[in-house]
Amino acid sequence: MTITSPLLLLLLPVLLAIIGYWGMPRHRFRRVRDSVSLILRSLIITLLVLALAGVQVVQSSERLAVVFLVDFSDSMGTQARLSALQYIETSLNHKAPDDLVGVIVFAGDAQIARSVSSARELAPINVVPVQTGHTDYENAIRTALGLLPSDTARRIVILTDGQPTTGDALSAAQLATANNVEISYVQFTRPPTPEVQVQRVDVPTVLNENQEFNLVVTIASEETTQAEVIVSSGGEPVYQQILELQQGISSYTLRLRSGTSGFRDFLVQVNPLGEDGFEENNRLSAYSLVEAVPTVLVVDGGVEETRYIVPALVDAGLRVDVITPNQLPAQVGALAEYDSVVLVNVSALNIPEQRLETLATYVSDLGGGVVAVGGPNSYGPGWYFQTPLEDILPVEMQIKDQQRLPQLTIAYVIDRSGSMGSVSPSGIQYIDLAKEAIIRSLEYLQPTDRAGVVSFDNDAYWIAPLQDVQNRDTLQRLVATLRASGGTSIITGMRLVSDEIVLEESERKHIILLTDGGADQGNMVELVGRLNEEAGVTTSVISIGGYEAPFLQEMADAGQGYYHNVEDADEIPRIFTVEAVLATRTYIQENSFAPVLTAVHPIMQGIDATPQLYGYVTTTAKPTAQIILRGPEPYSDPILAAWQYGLGRTVAFMSDATSRWGADWVNWDGYPTFWSQAVRWTITERTNQNLETQVIMDDNLARIVVDARDNAGLFLNGLDLQASVVYSGDSSAQRVQLRQVAPGRYEGSFVPENEGAYFLRVAPVENTQTDLILSQTTGWVMSYSAEYAIREVDTDLLASMANLTNGRDLAAIPDAVFLHNIKTADSKQPIWHWLVFAAMMLLPFDIAVRRLLLTQTDLVRFYRWVWGRRVDETQAERLSSLKQARDRARSATKQNTVKEHLTDLMSRPVMPSRDAPHKSIGQLGIQPRLDDDVAHDNLGAKLLKKRRKRED
Repeated sequence: MTITSPLLLLLLPVLLAIIGYWGMPRHRFRRVRDSVSLILRSLIITLLVLALAGVQVVQSSERLAVVFLVDFSDSMGTQARLSALQYIETSLNHKAPDDLVGVIVFAGDAQIARSVSSARELAPINVVPVQTGHTDYENAIRTALGLLPSDTARRIVILTDGQPTTGDALSAAQLATANNVEISYVQFTRPPTPEVQVQRVDVPTVLNENQEFNLVVTIASEETTQAEVIVSSGGEPVYQQILELQQGISSYTLRLRSGTSGFRDFLVQVNPLGEDGFEENNRLSAYSLVEAVPTVLVVDGGVEETRYIVPALVDAGLRVDVITPNQLPAQVGALAEYDSVVLVNVSALNIPEQRLETLATYVSDLGGGVVAVGGPNSYGPGWYFQTPLEDILPVEMQIKDQQRLPQLTIAYVIDRSGSMGSVSPSGIQYIDLAKEAIIRSLEYLQPTDRAGVVSFDNDAYWIAPLQDVQNRDTLQRLVATLRASGGTSIITGMRLVSDEIVLEESERKHIILLTDGGADQGNMVELVGRLNEEAGVTTSVISIGGYEAPFLQEMADAGQGYYHNVEDADEIPRIFTVEAVLATRTYIQENSFAPVLTAVHPIMQGIDATPQLYGYVTTTAKPTAQIILRGPEPYSDPILAAWQYGLGRTVAFMSDATSRWGADWVNWDGYPTFWSQAVRWTITERTNQNLETQVIMDDNLARIVVDARDNAGLFLNGLDLQASVVYSGDSSAQRVQLRQVAPGRYEGSFVPENEGAYFLRVAPVENTQTDLILSQTTGWVMSYSAEYAIREVDTDLLASMANLTNGRDLAAIPDAVFLHNIKTADSKQPIWHWLVFAAMMLLPFDIAVRRLLLTQTDLVRFYRWVWGRRVDETQAERLSSLKQARDRARSATKQNTVKEHLTDLMSRPVMPSRDAPHKSIGQLGIQPRLDDDVAHDNLGAKLLKKRRKRED
């Protein structure tokens, strides 16, 4: 028996002394009960203190528990795994009935295939490890230690090929030794198969554009064979040739050209034409940074929009590529070839949402630059609101100055035909999406605005008549009543709303028509055009469900609104919201003004003043944006703004780059300087002398180590750095926070999911103020797992683990697996719960002794009540007759006694008067009563009666 907290036993004498003092018997008549109570209380206190002290019962067992660790990694091979399972079945024949067996299959992870039990049969293995590309002894051993019972002798048997790739196996073996667990092993070998392995790919770290260079690939082959060698860069093959591979390790030099500038990955794939063991080790990547003059991608939003800005950038020494909005690359790797992207009067409606997200990733994670140039189709009018483009720019599209918002009347004309009951890809009916869109867009209207809802099928109805938006709750409740049914008559709905909206006095009036088609054109185009010309009513049309009719586009054009042909109905709520925001705001300001310089910035270096502008698009600056140029009073709207977004930088110029609003600018001598400086400011340095970055692979974790020094070589401390990691295969990105771990050293880690090249961009977090350019772009290659490498079997590690734990090689002796030669482990079982239970059972007896008074009569009655019921009827009758006889005898005795007493009285003389003669009672004529009444009236008889009653 052992005690886990022996110091708590010191409470026992103290508590017993207190109990003894207060419970000592002090009254003679209570002495027995108080003594018993004292004993019971002492026992209860003793039991509770022992429970608190952690009393444990030490037990020993002669049983043996064995856990087999079966290597299921790829390097084992199918045949070796089958041999391992066969070995287990053979060893089970020597198991004692009480011995326990468990099975764990492992690779990079460990799975319990069989919990420890005494069953002799080995059931089929129904679980397999997930990470078969690795072998981790440490994880497997720790899992086995948790599975083994503590009250048996314990042994672990590892069945493996002896090629671990990760984990600290010796530390796990030391833990097993500390727990008195033996580790033995059985080693298997994979059947020999020809193997071809790419061991190394070397390319220059830095290349010039279109430079010829040598790519050196080192290949190990176990036999002479032929193989097709393919080199890809950016997903495109740049070399393909069949080479003769010599037996052993050989290096092959391939002549390649670097191509255009950017961060380039080179993937070498070797496909043997003969037999090969693993295909996982047939590919390997490398990377190079191809330097050139900065390359700028200009996205032209329309005719003549880039007429002036592109020559200005070329004159400034920049290389320029011009594309249309729909040509914007969809892959971040393609955008990474450019140092900056310039959007010239581009509408977001002309760029798919996914490509806008790619552009945002290019800025935030790769440190790319974006310059947005205004125009009638940009910013708010260009539908930047609530898009990734708005996220990356230093301005937002919503105008928040209430005094600048004219009153708006907006009418929603909603198709409620039966086809609107169709469901979107998300499973929501079109009509429900329309209701959600209306309700959501109402949130962006001002209380002074007015809104109404018309629905149409074969006829038209006012679901919610035109009213102030301050009744928003009423409007939303009425909108919720929309249901899909009936046919489609657009003209009926448009006529109904046109009759009312022309009577409105609002400065701006707008109609949003939503339909899924199936209607005749009628004279709707003429109706919409007349509303626009005569009443200033604009009309936007939204067509959903893939329905496309030319007259719907014509209606939007005639109404000077927008036409949306929406294939994904889930986009309806966003479109309604943007329509409502655009309708309430006058974005374009066309008047002459001289921009006001409000901040010193590299973009304006050498520029003290600028020519006049004749228009701009109204925006609102974000809180952390730097406003460089402002518009005229009283609003002082931002004209030129810049900020850092993620790892990149963006610039927003709210006027245009043409003669529309910048007629004086295009003839200004500083025009090329201004635009080149704006673009160059967004181009961050790809290399940096202040940072040195390396990636170290630690098991399954990639550790980023950054050393930071200033220009004098001194450590830079207290920096707030982060790294953006982009995988070249699919452009997926993740952010890694770097924390200082030593003077000038910063570290962070990430889990690489795929093999291949990774691009890393290290830079300070947003808004970090420093005079140094602390940013660096580098690369790192994750090779295939060592599981697939050609290497020698590590027998020393298995032998070291066995020696450390008193184990051995059991390959030739499967009968020794269940040999009982391990010291029996003692197990300690806590018994505190039994002690507490015993104390609880004694407590009622203690209370009973102190509170209940029991006499001998009570005990007799209790005895008779319990046992009297078991006397049979014959005994009861016999006792009854004996009792009656006794009573008759007592009655006769009473009568005789009374008679004798009365006779004696009768014979005594009665005290006569002084003159009268003496006479007896009998002579006086008094007759005595000899019946029972006289006897009962006698005092002695009464006492006798009470006594007999007590005895009964």
